[in-house]
Amino acid sequence: MHYSRKQKILHILKKHGNTVLEKLYPGISPQLGCTTMDIAAATGILRNNVSMELNAALKQNLVIKINGKPVIYIEKNLLETAYNTHLTANVFNSFSALENCLHLSAADTSPQSLSVDDISPLRPADKDTTPASAPHDVFDNLIGVTDDLYTQSKQAKAAVLYPPNGLHTLITGPTGSGKTTFANIMYRYAIEMKTLSEHAPFIIFNCSDYAENTQLLLSHLFGHIKGAFTGAFKDTTGLVGQANGGILFLDEIHRLPPEGQEMLFSLIDHGKYRKLGETESYHEANVLILAATTENPQSAILKTFFRRIPILITLPELNERPLKVRMKLINHFFQTESKIIKKPLVVSKEVLKVLLTYKCSGNIGQLHNDIQVLCANAFIENVLSSGSGDKQNISIKLSQLTDNLKNEFFQSASNRQELYKTFNFNDIKPIIFDGDNDQLSDLLLKDDYAVDAGFYEYILKTAQSFYNDGIAIETIKEKIHSKLHHYKTVTNDSQKVKIDKDILNKIVNTDLTTIIKKHLNPSEITIADNKTIYSLALHLELLKDRLENGQAATGINANEITAKHPNEYKLAKMICTDAASLFDIVIPPEETAIIALFLYTIKQNKSAALPIIVICHGRSTASSMVEVVKTLIGNSEIYAIDMPLDAKVDTILTLAAGLAEKLHYERGILILVDMGSLIDFGDMITAKTAIPIRTISNISTPLLLEAARRCLMPDITLDAIVKLLNNQLAYASELSSELNNPPLFSWASSIDAWLLNKIITALADIATFIDVKKATDLLGQSLNDILKHYNQPLNEHIFVKFIFHSICMLERVIRKEELPYKNYDKLKCGHEMLFSTIRKSFIVIEETYGIAIPDTELSYVAEMFLLILPQKLQA
Repeated sequence: MHYSRKQKILHILKKHGNTVLEKLYPGISPQLGCTTMDIAAATGILRNNVSMELNAALKQNLVIKINGKPVIYIEKNLLETAYNTHLTANVFNSFSALENCLHLSAADTSPQSLSVDDISPLRPADKDTTPASAPHDVFDNLIGVTDDLYTQSKQAKAAVLYPPNGLHTLITGPTGSGKTTFANIMYRYAIEMKTLSEHAPFIIFNCSDYAENTQLLLSHLFGHIKGAFTGAFKDTTGLVGQANGGILFLDEIHRLPPEGQEMLFSLIDHGKYRKLGETESYHEANVLILAATTENPQSAILKTFFRRIPILITLPELNERPLKVRMKLINHFFQTESKIIKKPLVVSKEVLKVLLTYKCSGNIGQLHNDIQVLCANAFIENVLSSGSGDKQNISIKLSQLTDNLKNEFFQSASNRQELYKTFNFNDIKPIIFDGDNDQLSDLLLKDDYAVDAGFYEYILKTAQSFYNDGIAIETIKEKIHSKLHHYKTVTNDSQKVKIDKDILNKIVNTDLTTIIKKHLNPSEITIADNKTIYSLALHLELLKDRLENGQAATGINANEITAKHPNEYKLAKMICTDAASLFDIVIPPEETAIIALFLYTIKQNKSAALPIIVICHGRSTASSMVEVVKTLIGNSEIYAIDMPLDAKVDTILTLAAGLAEKLHYERGILILVDMGSLIDFGDMITAKTAIPIRTISNISTPLLLEAARRCLMPDITLDAIVKLLNNQLAYASELSSELNNPPLFSWASSIDAWLLNKIITALADIATFIDVKKATDLLGQSLNDILKHYNQPLNEHIFVKFIFHSICMLERVIRKEELPYKNYDKLKCGHEMLFSTIRKSFIVIEETYGIAIPDTELSYVAEMFLLILPQKLQA
């Protein structure tokens, strides 16, 4: 059993109708229905396929069709049940005809006023809102509108609202980046803001459909008169005429031939056009043109046409978008599929990692399709599995990834640093998507509004350099303003800038520095910090010049920054108020928000990261772990002390105490150790130096990653970090508590529980795809089966070698990077029984992960057993 395309479409119709009925009943409104575009946007199914399925459903007496602009479809059974009637007809020429058929008088039909946003299928299915709580802006439903699409949404709103009839717009972006959806949202926004009537048409035309037949393309677009060409037996209206009073969306406009683009000139300039074959008369049409292209518009479109399109909106590739946005898209798609399947989806963190980092060359469209295929594969397995006791949830595992998705994952230059900095994958269990609950917010770690503290150094260094070169003051300001556009590409050097007050006082207004000194709180930002004062002053000087030239900041969400940093925004507001009064200008909230971010960055920079000292047994254990975490997180305040097994405890304690005194930090120091006497080092060093120190044992790379992140937070206390990290150790503590309980795995009675825990933790650091705990259980059973066949006991020596080798082997096979084996035939012929036993023991593992382990890889396993048990196996 699976959900067909038609069932998905009918499900959306019914759900949408139920939502509207709750608000309207007993009234009735066209809002009960959906257009084909609505359904296409909600399901991801192509519009022409939606139309085909709806026409089939119409013939089967399942839907009602209401002709008009646009055509509306309503689920028939829903309508008949709600209004206690039976409809003999399925097609109505207008909505009033349907009302008459339902025997509703005008007095009974006074529907509530609903904005398009209240019932928009674009809204994620898990948002059950009421008119009172619903957002007033359909763009609020656009994933990324507060992140990387903030500027694009502002451009779109300006295009729609610009009097009298909006501005023609070109949307560029790669295939699958969401251009059609974005245009649809602009249409809905126009209706919501009443710049278009409620029933204004939204006509979509893909210029590539008739690209090989110019005459047919132009006829379809503009209409034709009778006799215009062979076969033109009657006049036709054309899509431009159909779009009158609404929006015409021209997709792939670069495929529109030059003569077609030229025919649009008159429509754009004067609101008039000619049908194909006409030479004298014109037709009038009030049409807002939205166009889209995947090509460079400078070269793919006529320059004379391009300059008639005042608004250019560029949508980014999925791989260019923040991982936080990509996770929101993944969340939305899984929640939607869960609603359709009507079962919770349990997605492993390994699958989420792949979806977050694979190349996804088809952008959002491909991401949606890949998730649908994943869910379909998991759904089929759930239905067909006979031995499973849990049919309530559908598990989505690494083994269900398609070959194409795996290949794109390995082709991608995945940014592991961004992945670890943005999300906490260390201790999460599989995520459950049930259509309602959002478990992803706890994964997000990154502060997207952090400002580089080097920004101040850069301003001061640049200003002083220009002045020393003899450049005029006004020119200095212009040059700095120009350089700030490229600041993100500049590498900050660590050299501190020496402040020359005489130079800076000539560049900035001294009244401005007085205002800043007056408002800065000495308890938070030291007044003596001249870099802060002069940097802010110079920034405000540049801001004044920008505002006078009509150049305000874009892409800044002032409301979000105010909510995240209220104290800094309040301080910035006071500074900006006085500065505005001084310069007689109005400083917009976005610019005040930028100042707030500056102040937050200063505070964060003043509160240096809490130092971490890592002490572990082994010649390079601590150093290796610290190097990995420093690379991934960028926290430089992590220090390693390696303790070789022959080193004396007193020597290491002296080293640790000396380092702690050197780091002496009033907020304290965190020490992470592995085991043994090292656990007491913190108390000993505190007693000797009076430095606040907290110690946590059982260190692992995931634990150090989390500690490094937490210690970067400016306001966090040492005790708060320890509390958070102890929660991180809950899983390990659970394993450790089993020392006196039954073994973790049924076969593991002869394996020390502490050793087993350490192996699982160590392997979890290097495994990308597989759940190490689950894989260890399966591999342990396989090892036990092999040893039982030869009447050999399971011991730790054999177990450690087998598990480490086999986990790495499974990762290689999943990546399709199997190792070759030169003498495979000779080895197999000499030990056929051993090969057969190993092959049999790995069957369950192959089925679990959906892989086939080649004989060349099993040859290394066989070789291991020949080395471990040579006499027994060679006999």
